[in-house]
Amino acid sequence: MRFKLLGINVDSLSEDEIHERTAKLSNERRTSQIALLDTYLLMKAQFSKELKNIINSCDMVIPISDGIKFGLKFFKVKLDTVYNYFSFIIRLLTYLTEYNKNIYLLGGTERSIVRAEKNIRGSFPGIRLMGRFHVKYRKEFERDLITAIQKTSPAMTIVSMPRPKQEKWIYRVRKEFKEGVFIGIENFVDIIGDIDPSGKKTGTGSRRRAIIIKNPLRIFYYILYFVLLVVYKIFKLD
Repeated sequence: MRFKLLGINVDSLSEDEIHERTAKLSNERRTSQIALLDTYLLMKAQFSKELKNIINSCDMVIPISDGIKFGLKFFKVKLDTVYNYFSFIIRLLTYLTEYNKNIYLLGGTERSIVRAEKNIRGSFPGIRLMGRFHVKYRKEFERDLITAIQKTSPAMTIVSMPRPKQEKWIYRVRKEFKEGVFIGIENFVDIIGDIDPSGKKTGTGSRRRAIIIKNPLRIFYYILYFVLLVVYKIFKLD
């Protein structure tokens, strides 16, 4: 079921439904995009029409923070599941393994993506990792990168960049491909490589604290979030 929160789509789906939809999308003769939505990305979209349109054009918008659940509850909408960031990644890889889906991995630094590749091949041998590349590349190299991904024809391309850069990058390059699922997962490469920006394995809560400590201004988004919830409720904007 799909809901709206501050003008942004949010899908309430069980894990099985996500897997079924992902499998269906990966078999279609078109490209598709999946977004992982938390409060920070939701609030970034409030100030960017481009980002709002990108998220709302996604085939699935999966909630990964309690803030999204709180926001919907504020409007008396019950959200079935909020996915823990780290658990979602592990389950995604397990799913890809079970169905022998081939993937392309884009993200991290040259060193971290090598480690992530090693961990994926060691822990999830069923996954056919068709290729990987770091994101510290020169802009003029992007055409060659897109060509390299095209040649591997991955069922899923996991893009791990800072948000909302990854969502915008996927949306921009999708037209270069005929099929495949694209999903942006920030810090995916670091987490799978057992390294996050704070140097620890992380779940949703510790990840959120690490992000706020790294960029204290982000707490502003959470304060403004509550204000907007009140405004939307009073004026019945959603």
